[in-house]
Amino acid sequence: MKAGRNGSRDRELVRFVGRHAVVTVEQVMAMMGAGRTASYRRVAACIEMGLLERLALLRDEPPVLRATRDGLNYAGLGLPVASVTPGLVRHDLRCVDVAILAGNHYGHDRVLTEREFTWHEHTEGERIASVEVARANNGRLPKTHRADLAIQGGGGIIAVEVELTPKAPHRLQGLLRAWCRARLGKVVSEVHYLCEPGNTRRAVERAVAKVKAEGSIAIRDVPR
Repeated sequence: MKAGRNGSRDRELVRFVGRHAVVTVEQVMAMMGAGRTASYRRVAACIEMGLLERLALLRDEPPVLRATRDGLNYAGLGLPVASVTPGLVRHDLRCVDVAILAGNHYGHDRVLTEREFTWHEHTEGERIASVEVARANNGRLPKTHRADLAIQGGGGIIAVEVELTPKAPHRLQGLLRAWCRARLGKVVSEVHYLCEPGNTRRAVERAVAKVKAEGSIAIRDVPR
């Protein structure tokens, strides 16, 4: 696989896309600090080389970008090709926005996407930002829930949840209790819920109060 004349920038671009499920060209611009013309040119070159592909997933919305198997190998990422669900694209893209902002604050090498730390947990058997939700009454094994992002902070792992729509109260309370146990067990040091203002944030605030987790869960508006 031959890279373009600016191979290091191509690899940086493909690596950024590959760490996430999907990204937009605007997010490439924000991450790479490049203008529109230069970004579209680099993206087009990477698509031509088979490193990226465009996916038209949402009606009346521009296509998004996904890294191909060749692209993931080229970027040195041991990740599978992202499985993309149209109904989750909006959430996936908001997580990219949060990851960029968190990287600007903490350092981009300290922000792990769900794809990255899930793969690490599977291959290394080391829990990073996942919790087991309580066993159901029917005796089934507990389900594993993973945060949307994990930040390697100075005091440990910060689990970040991006909430755009309200969850069922019982389910949300179960997740909050699981995160509280993870904090007590020092699996994570902090848990941040970044919520869409309005009903979604109020639902999280009610659930946090219900399970008495005010001292364990930080609630903020999700950045726009």
